[in-house]
Amino acid sequence: SEALGADVVVDKSRGGDWWAEVRAAAPEGFAAVFDANGVATLSDSYEALARTGALVIYGFHTNLPTAAASLNPLSWLRMAKGLFAMPAFDPMDLVLSSKSVHGFNLSFFADEHALVDAYLTQILKWVETGQLRVARVTPFAFEALPAAHALIQSGKSVGKIVCAVDGAVGPAAAEP
Repeated sequence: SEALGADVVVDKSRGGDWWAEVRAAAPEGFAAVFDANGVATLSDSYEALARTGALVIYGFHTNLPTAAASLNPLSWLRMAKGLFAMPAFDPMDLVLSSKSVHGFNLSFFADEHALVDAYLTQILKWVETGQLRVARVTPFAFEALPAAHALIQSGKSVGKIVCAVDGAVGPAAAEP
C-alpha cells in the first residue's frame, strides 16, 4: 500500500478493469511483473512489461480449485482447459523486445536449506532495518492450523498468514 511506500496500488477486488489501472500506472511498462495467478493473467502480465522487462512466474493460483471440497471431475476439466489456454511466448518477440520470462516452483526449494537460509537472513535484515515493511499479517497459533489453511484455500486472504509453533503469535482461535 501507499503507507508502505508503493507509488500506486491496484486492488483487483474492487472490480472493474484493473489492467487499465495497471497500464495507466506505468504507460511504458514495468521492469518486472511477478505473477502467481497463472493462465488468467499471464498474457496481460507479459504485455505489461517494458522493453527489457522480466516476467517472473511462480504459481498457478487461478488454475487450481479454491477448496479441497471442490476438487471434482469438473475441476479437473477446468484445470485441463487452463493448460490448453496457457500462453506461449514467441522467442522472436522475446529477443526483439529484450523481454524475458522466468519461472520457478517454490516447492523445489524445500531441500535448499542453505539457499533459503541466506534469503531469509537477508529478508530479516531488511525488515529489522525498515527497508522492507510487511503490509498485513494474519497470525494463527499452530492449534488453529486448519483455520489458516481454510483461509488460504478460500482465496480471500490478503497479505501473509503466519502460523506460530511456539504459541508466540496469536490465540489458538485467531480469525482474520
